[in-house]
Amino acid sequence: MPLESYLDLSDLFKSDRIRAAFSLRSFHHKKLDDRRGLSTLVGLNPNHVVNPKQVHSAEVKFIYKPGEIAGTDALISKSNSIVLSIQVADCIPLFLADPLNGVIGLVHAGWRGVEKRIIPDTVNRMAQKGGSRKGIIAFIGPSIRQCCFEIGPEVSKKFPIDCLINGNRDRSFLDLQRVATIQLLGSQVLEKNILSSDECTKCNPDKYFSYRRSGSKAGRMIGVIGLT
Repeated sequence: MPLESYLDLSDLFKSDRIRAAFSLRSFHHKKLDDRRGLSTLVGLNPNHVVNPKQVHSAEVKFIYKPGEIAGTDALISKSNSIVLSIQVADCIPLFLADPLNGVIGLVHAGWRGVEKRIIPDTVNRMAQKGGSRKGIIAFIGPSIRQCCFEIGPEVSKKFPIDCLINGNRDRSFLDLQRVATIQLLGSQVLEKNILSSDECTKCNPDKYFSYRRSGSKAGRMIGVIGLT
């Protein structure tokens, strides 16, 4: 496996209790074992992986046991016997953790989910489960950025005008990362605790898969986070 096959995000959360990672295009995997393999690389138990069936929803679920989860795009846990996972190929992989209280979250945040406020809903659920809003650290992972995220008027009208720039004719370019940040701030996550990758998945074909670039043939990056 190439040395640069994944991003180890664990240090972002400033706690030995939290391990997290995001795979790159060069991550060698078998389709059924990619989440398990990535978990192992950062010291998480591959037998504890939760695999959600993502449907671009606003569904948030608190996870009690490993395995497949139907119809959800946001996961929460406070157990060291759970490894949360998602897959993305332009959508935002949003990693959330309150290290002090041991509450973690992982969100597949595409424009549909963000518009439905999946991010505030996840933060709210984390708080309900004992997390501190001001203690949550958020990482907005590599995803399609405004330079490449062209949308039509039916989508653009769903988002704040200051998160859009004009494109050709009635098209616009959406800054989904800014929308996510605004929603995190509105959920009382501290600005200093909101971290973001500045890399665009579509602009970096050697590093990331991109649905906008490759269509249905696009591969997927995997995100995992767990407590130890």
